[in-house]
Amino acid sequence: MSSTVPSRKALTTSDAIRRASGGPLHDDRLGLVLSGGAARGAYEAGVLRFVYCDLAPRLGWTPWPWVISGTSVGALNGAFVAGRQARYVKRLSRIWQNMRIGDVYRLPEGGLFQVLRELLWPQQLSAFLDPSPLAELIRDKLPWAAMRNVLDTGEMGAFIIATTDLSNGNNTLFVDSIAPELDWRLLPGTRLERAVLSYEHFMASAALPLLFPPVRVGDHLFVDGALRQNTPLRPSLHAGATRVLVVGLQASEATIAARPLLRAVPSLPFLVGKSLNALLLDPVSRDVHHAETINRLVSWGTDHFGPEFAVQLTRDLGVRRVELLTLRPRTDIGRLAAEVFRATPPRVDGRLGWLLNQIADRANDSEGESDLLSYVLFDQAYTGQLEQLGWEDARDQEDELAAFFCGASDCGASDGGASDGGASDGGERATDGGPASGRPG
Repeated sequence: MSSTVPSRKALTTSDAIRRASGGPLHDDRLGLVLSGGAARGAYEAGVLRFVYCDLAPRLGWTPWPWVISGTSVGALNGAFVAGRQARYVKRLSRIWQNMRIGDVYRLPEGGLFQVLRELLWPQQLSAFLDPSPLAELIRDKLPWAAMRNVLDTGEMGAFIIATTDLSNGNNTLFVDSIAPELDWRLLPGTRLERAVLSYEHFMASAALPLLFPPVRVGDHLFVDGALRQNTPLRPSLHAGATRVLVVGLQASEATIAARPLLRAVPSLPFLVGKSLNALLLDPVSRDVHHAETINRLVSWGTDHFGPEFAVQLTRDLGVRRVELLTLRPRTDIGRLAAEVFRATPPRVDGRLGWLLNQIADRANDSEGESDLLSYVLFDQAYTGQLEQLGWEDARDQEDELAAFFCGASDCGASDGGASDGGASDGGERATDGGPASGRPG
C-alpha cells in the first residue's frame, strides 16, 4: 500500500493540524463519527444542523472536524460537513426534510413479479431494490469540489468510509488523506486502503445486503460497512482525533430499558428488523469503554509520575487521552416509523406500496413499532420528523455540546436558548445551482 496519494502534496501532521485549527482548542483534533442506519440517518442531519447552523454562531467559531469517520448513511451525511460551509449542512437537512422513496430506490426492472420470480429461480438478481436514484443523488448533491479542496489542502486530516469486502468479510476502511503515514495498528480482519473518494465508495458503504446490490471498487465487491463496523470510532482515534463527537442511531440505554416487554408475533419483518438492530449494535460501546479505560490510565500515570508520563505514552505507544461525547435518540425510532406509516402512508405505486405494507409488520401493529420499516421508509413524513428530532435532541444538550467543543475555554455563551428549530431554520435557498427541495431534478 502506498504511503502517499499520487499528485497531491503531502503535509506533515503538524502542518495539517495548524491549517485545520480555528477554535479556541487549536491543539485539539476534533473527530466526528456517524453511524449507519439507512433512513434513520435523518436523525444525524438534525444533530448536524443544530451544531453547525445554531450552536456555532453562539460559540463564535465553527467546530469543523479534523477527521470524519462514517458508515453507510453516516458517511453520506459526513460529506456535507466535509464541505465546511453551513449552507451544505442546510442542504443536507433540506434533502431529508423533502425526501421521497423514489429519491433513494425503486423496484428492479420487471417490478415485484421479477423479484418473486428470481427468488424462485435465482439467476441474476442480487438485491430486492434498485438504488439507482441514490447514486444520482450522491453525484448531484454532495459538495464534491468543496470536500476535495479541504482534503487536498490539509484543512481536514482524513475522511474515512467503512465498508465490508464481500470476498472475505473483512472490514475495509477507505481513507482520503494527505498525511504521509497512516500507521493505525489495525485490528485483525481490518484493511486500510488509501483512496480519492468517489461516489462508488459511498455507494459501497451503503449497499445493505439483499436490499441493495454490492458495489465494485477496483477488483473487489463491497457491501455495507455496518456488517463489520457500523460506528467507526476506533479509526477516528487512530487518525489522531483527541475529541470525538459520536452520533448513533439506536435509542439510548435508558429508552430501551424503559420499553415494556413485547408480546410480539415472530413474523419475518419482525425478525429481520430485530436482526438489523442486533447487527447495528456493534462494538462501539466497547470502543468507548476502552477509551475511558485509557483515560483513567493516563490520569493515574500523570498523578503519580507527572505530565511526562502522558507525553512518553503518546510518543512510544501512540496512546493518548480522548474526550468523547455520544448523542443518541431519546425516542424509539421503530415506534416513530410505525406511527408515521399508519398516519401518513407514502405515495408510491401499488407494487411498492404492497411491499412496504408487508415490511410494516401488520402482525405486530398493536405493539406500535416496526424496526425494519424504520430503515427503509425514505419518506418526508418520517424523515422530516426524524431530522427535527435530531435537532431537538442536540438542542436539549446544548450546554454539554458547548462544553465539549470549548473545554475550559470561554468561547461563547448561550444567548438564552435556540429557536424552535422548524424546517425554515434549515431552509436556506439554494445558492449553488441546486433546487431548494434538495431532491434530484
